[in-house]
Amino acid sequence: MSSRTVEVEHRSASACKFSPTHTIITPSQWRIKNDTEEDFRSEFPTESSMADYAAGGMNTEGDDGNGTTTTTTTTHVAKCVALAEGTTIRVAPMERSRGGWDEEHFHEHLRLPEESNVGKGMVVMLEAIGRECLAIALSPYHSYDLGKTYVVHFGANGNLQTVLRRHVNFNEAVDVSFPSRVCGENNWVPYWIVLQGGKLSAGVGKVPGKNCIGTLDDTMYNMLRSGVDAVRYVGIGNSALQRSARDLRVRNVMVSSIPEHFGLGGIPLEECGFVNILEMGYGSGSGGNSMEEGGGGAVPTEAELLAEYEKERAKAKARAAKFGVEYKEPAPDAFMKWSEARRLRMNPEKGFITGIDTFSMEEKAKADARKERFAKDERKRKGLDSDEEEIKGEDGEEDMDDDGVDDVAEWEKTKRDPLAIEQAWDNWELVEQFRSDPTDSVVKKECEGGTMATDDAMDKSDEVEQKEDFIPKSVTVVPTKIHIFSMDHQCFKQIRTDDLMSYFKDYGPSYVEWLGELSCNVMFEDRHSAARAFHALSQELPTPPPKDLIDARIKERNERNGPKKLDWVPPTKVEADGDEVVDNPADDAEAAAADETGDGMVADGDEAIKEETSKDQEEERALPDYGGMGWRFCKWTVRKVSTL
Repeated sequence: MSSRTVEVEHRSASACKFSPTHTIITPSQWRIKNDTEEDFRSEFPTESSMADYAAGGMNTEGDDGNGTTTTTTTTHVAKCVALAEGTTIRVAPMERSRGGWDEEHFHEHLRLPEESNVGKGMVVMLEAIGRECLAIALSPYHSYDLGKTYVVHFGANGNLQTVLRRHVNFNEAVDVSFPSRVCGENNWVPYWIVLQGGKLSAGVGKVPGKNCIGTLDDTMYNMLRSGVDAVRYVGIGNSALQRSARDLRVRNVMVSSIPEHFGLGGIPLEECGFVNILEMGYGSGSGGNSMEEGGGGAVPTEAELLAEYEKERAKAKARAAKFGVEYKEPAPDAFMKWSEARRLRMNPEKGFITGIDTFSMEEKAKADARKERFAKDERKRKGLDSDEEEIKGEDGEEDMDDDGVDDVAEWEKTKRDPLAIEQAWDNWELVEQFRSDPTDSVVKKECEGGTMATDDAMDKSDEVEQKEDFIPKSVTVVPTKIHIFSMDHQCFKQIRTDDLMSYFKDYGPSYVEWLGELSCNVMFEDRHSAARAFHALSQELPTPPPKDLIDARIKERNERNGPKKLDWVPPTKVEADGDEVVDNPADDAEAAAADETGDGMVADGDEAIKEETSKDQEEERALPDYGGMGWRFCKWTVRKVSTL
């Protein structure tokens, strides 16, 4: 008989199986032990020995170093109800799926063990994996009862808080929130909840009482409530509300009463302030915290932002205590850059990590080798000799397949044609004032990924640096970000985060950092993913701009505006006394002088027209050298996919 556990996943707690068992309590962890195991039954052959073990624990002997044998108690056991081994619960956002708490989030057997002292309290332990908003309800019945049910929200408010709450009615609640970062989407994170003496506490870890996030003191209600309203049942939900809300998974659920060996004082609690799973080792999975890989510290990591947040909270608490005022939780915006604070609140879903530089010579050689190997396999499939060149037709072209279809040609037809390069200069005059071009230092440093800037372009970039005070003289390259600037203000105003994430979806984007109505940054987990997206979805721009484009724009402007005219032209006829019209003598003298010299001298008016036309042409030719400044043009337009 195989001892291998079968993994099962259910969509709700009501569909799972919960059974009575025991939990083994040690100083390092609480773990579920199935009482059907042979070694467990051999330790407790009778119910009386089990009771003795629960009250006094297991005695272990040791030597204190002086030859004296000492006896210590390190292990205890308690009855509990646990989720079947190998079972995982996938919980969908309940507001979207059920409109809130529903009976499917509870189970009639997910409760305190029979014959437990319900008045003493309850311990709930579980493991979960998800981005945010794990909700655990403690209720007198196997349903949500308004006014009598406690709810703990782990990872609320974008995984920045843990909220402990009891709704008195639809408009009022007794609650308290604690800043924390306790949800992780890459590793299983253990949680615990303890309700004892009317105080509800929650924390992270495998030992209830340690790494305590905070406590809700509701002793008044505990003293006034009736015995039938004591908490007995547990519900498992997902309180995520945003459009980007995702399912979360839960396993190893265990419910027990307060173990007897803790006595009247109950489980001791160790408050530890700001709880951050990144520091505890639970949030460092694949892709968990590598968005800034290769960034050289230009973008602060999530752990650094949270450490700064906790530092500022400690300062605010110290100031409140010093001046005797009420402490108010500071918002991240108060001391962080708005973009960093927004990224913390948004809690973006992590993209995948490429991990290798696909543009290195080594990787390119591997790609060529794979391409050649697949080509040989294809020739073998078609019955061609792998050592010979493909058979050519009379016209020197490759043979088609058996159906007379050119595979390569058909494949080429399926590809979308990229946008014309000339479109990169559309509306450039309208949006030029909103565009921030790469500085000289950036163009020189990042010339490997694009086009080397010309000397003229570098000089222009230096002029921009001197004119614009808000552009720093020394900048830091962030290789995990792709900057996007739109040339169409009205269209780009309709674009949302989901649209941009869809555009880059093949390369694992993590977050869109909006900079205004015309620009944004798309962030990736590592620089290799950003480089792949940058080269695959954009195309190089020529430097200088195409001459045909310049000539076409000059011709278009001349046709639109017509020939230039002076505001005043000298008259060729003047009126004499008696209304008689005669030729202007000055004009005749100038014409005669021109005929005598024969040097083709032009009148002052014509010279002014030529000078103004030449000036207009020079202005028209001054198109921005995007290619020289390091810009690239998108291959395809960003499509609207979201409905908002």
